[in-house]
Amino acid sequence: MLNVDVSTILWQIFNFLVFAGLLYYFLFRPMSARIKAVAAEKEQLQQQLLADREAAAALRMELETRMAGTEEEATRIIEAAKAQAELDRLALMQEVQAEVEHVLTEAQVDAYRLKRQAVDEFHEDLLRAVLDVSALVIGRVSPESLQDTLLKQLNDSVWELGRVDMQRVELLRRSLGTRTPVVIARTARPLTAEQQGHLVRTFTALADRNITLDLKVEPALGLGIRVRIGDLVLDNTIAGKLDVLREEVLDMLRERLANE
Repeated sequence: MLNVDVSTILWQIFNFLVFAGLLYYFLFRPMSARIKAVAAEKEQLQQQLLADREAAAALRMELETRMAGTEEEATRIIEAAKAQAELDRLALMQEVQAEVEHVLTEAQVDAYRLKRQAVDEFHEDLLRAVLDVSALVIGRVSPESLQDTLLKQLNDSVWELGRVDMQRVELLRRSLGTRTPVVIARTARPLTAEQQGHLVRTFTALADRNITLDLKVEPALGLGIRVRIGDLVLDNTIAGKLDVLREEVLDMLRERLANE
């Protein structure tokens, strides 16, 4: 028959219960609390993570919205800049075209002016050469009587001046002052002593005093005589008459060029 020691069993049970109680209070209970705390912390972390994800998603959407707006604004700015650049380019091209047209117009005007000036100078030089030669030819082929006629005409014009315009004569005399007047005479041919005497008497009467005659021969005058006393110049030469003709011809040529 098996002997069972009840007291021992009871003592073992008591010891087990005490040990279990100690394990519960000092091991399982703190571990359970720790597990609950960890679970709560984990739950909090999960909620925080979810909130962070939602915030990140909202921020991403906001950034995407801003980026879309920024792209649209950038596109608008670029298009506006392109449009302004095109306007500036067109304006610059118009300015350049206007400047080119202005330069071309000025160049045409300058070219026409230079051409006209060259033509005028050519005509003037040509006329001067032709008329100078003509004066010399006329002087060589004309008879002496024509030279005498031109001298007489000049003398007569001085005496006529004293008869019809005495006021002008008086002004000339006052302008000569008190000095002895010098009469500068240039003739196409040499004068005889008689012709010189007539010339001295004529201008002595005009000046109302003695004069000094400065007489020289200039074949380029063709025929006739040119005289100067004070501010009065009297020209009765073929060269002088051809000079008047030259100016008339030049005026006609200028008028013709202006109408072309």
